[in-house]
Amino acid sequence: MHTILITGAGTGIGAATARKLSGLQNSRLILVGRRISPLEKLLETLENKERHRIYSIDISDPNSIKQLLSDPASGLNEHPLVNVFANAGIGGPNNFSHNENDRWSEIINTNLSGTYNTCMASIPWLQKATLAGILNKNIVITSSCLARFGVPHQSAYVASKTGLLGLVRSLATEYSREGILINAINPGWVDTDMARSSIQAMADGAGVDYNVMLQDQKDLVPTGQFSSPGEIAELVAFLFSGAQRSITGQAIDINGGSWMG
Repeated sequence: MHTILITGAGTGIGAATARKLSGLQNSRLILVGRRISPLEKLLETLENKERHRIYSIDISDPNSIKQLLSDPASGLNEHPLVNVFANAGIGGPNNFSHNENDRWSEIINTNLSGTYNTCMASIPWLQKATLAGILNKNIVITSSCLARFGVPHQSAYVASKTGLLGLVRSLATEYSREGILINAINPGWVDTDMARSSIQAMADGAGVDYNVMLQDQKDLVPTGQFSSPGEIAELVAFLFSGAQRSITGQAIDINGGSWMG
């Protein structure tokens, strides 16, 4: 039995990926999120739910993820860690001129530092899997199409997601010879609660109806539609599948053509 770690697993892309992977033969999931309630609800929807484990931790604290993986209750000594989906992240604007509302540190600490913590705490366990003769090992990081271009009032989010692409390139260079492939995915608008909250905030700021803003944003996407969480899960599942061993250090754009560079 092998283990897959998913952070930001309670909702959206993380939850869809957990559902996609929960039925894999010979695999178990460790599902991590900030809040335990969404994880509990998710667990009830999964195949083989008795195999999987849920944990509420703050990935911005490096000790939290290290302690989780080292805890014998995680089962990693018996069931090697082979795949990591470092998906946890937060969004929203930041504003330096209103310092009490400037979310720079909050966003950077979660999106960039938290992902770094997740990767670095996981790598020794992936290396241990190598010693056990397991060849297929992967880390997939959720970045964003906003790592490709800037938008107003989102400097912390854009900086954090752009920084993740540098993190991927560096770690891939360092660890791919050990059979650990490390890649980023760059979603655009995905039909999630986080996206709906962002669109509502944009609509409120512009003084328009939610559906007007929703259509405006869809009109900016070449396909004219948002991605589904399930589509993103399919890509992660492919990267975890072992069907290829040549993609590493890449940022894979899955955003309806929002970025074609």
